[in-house]
Amino acid sequence: MPFEPTDMLEAGSLAIEWLATGVFVAVLGALIKFAGWTWLLAGYSESTSSASDDVVQDVGGNAILRVGIALVVVGVVASVTTPPSFIGVVVGGVILVEVARLIYRLNRSSPSQTA
Repeated sequence: MPFEPTDMLEAGSLAIEWLATGVFVAVLGALIKFAGWTWLLAGYSESTSSASDDVVQDVGGNAILRVGIALVVVGVVASVTTPPSFIGVVVGGVILVEVARLIYRLNRSSPSQTA
């Protein structure tokens, strides 16, 4: 099977998508963790949450930052090699596990706990 230039173009655009999405999500995670922008978390309200704002900032920011870094890593791998076709499903599964872990950790924290 001969190499076609369109194969490289498709792989490059896929890598750029993963990298751009990863950087965007990592920046959002950093804003939540380090700048305290917890309003970026959908459904979170300091007045109705049992978890303190510090806990939400730490746990939520870390979770979103980890997802962003993972997406950047996938983008780097996609830029160096051709990723398998199921990489999107694997990344989606990892994100679902991370979100479930985030929800569990926020629901298990008591109001008196701090980061």
